[in-house]
Amino acid sequence: MKRLFVAVPVSDDITEKIRPVIEKLKETGADLKFVSHFHFTLKFLGDVNEKNIQEIEEKLAEIAKKTKAFPICVKSTGVFPSLEKINVVWIGVQDSQFSELMKKITTKLDYIRKDVHEEVPHLTIARMKSGRNKEQLKEALQQVEHREFGSMIVEKIILYESELTPEGPVYTIVGEFPLQ
Repeated sequence: MKRLFVAVPVSDDITEKIRPVIEKLKETGADLKFVSHFHFTLKFLGDVNEKNIQEIEEKLAEIAKKTKAFPICVKSTGVFPSLEKINVVWIGVQDSQFSELMKKITTKLDYIRKDVHEEVPHLTIARMKSGRNKEQLKEALQQVEHREFGSMIVEKIILYESELTPEGPVYTIVGEFPLQ
C-alpha cells in the first residue's frame, strides 16, 4: 500500500511570496505545524494498493494529454473548517480551469477514494495543533485574507506518494504528467 495524492507543484516565485505570510503567522505564537512542501492538491487518494498505480497513472496521462497548460492566480488566505475551529490554514486559487481540472481528476479517480465534500482549490500552509494563541492567529489571518501572491502556469500534474514520519511527511514523485 502507498499513500497517494495528485497535485500541482507551486512555482518558486509563488513560494517566495508566501514566506512573509508564514512569518506573520509564526509571530502569533499559535500552535501551528507549517508545511514544508507546497502543492495544490487536486485529489487525495489515500492508501492505494500498488497494483492499482499503473491504472491511476494511465488515467492521469489521459487527462494531461487532453488539457492545455493554463495560468492561475494565487490569492487570498483562509481556514478549514472555520475561524472558530481552525484545523488548516490555506492559500487559495480562483480559476475555473483549475476547478475543472480537479473535477476531471475526481471523476476519473473517485472509485479509488470517494470525496465526501466538494473540494476547494487551495494549498495548505499550516495545520493547527491546539487552540494556543488562536485570537492572535485570527487577527493575523484577517490582515492577510485578501493578499495576492501572483500567478503561475499549471503545466503538469504529479502523482505523489506521502510517507508519514515523526519528522513530517516525506514526498516522492510516483509519476509526472505534462499538460499540453
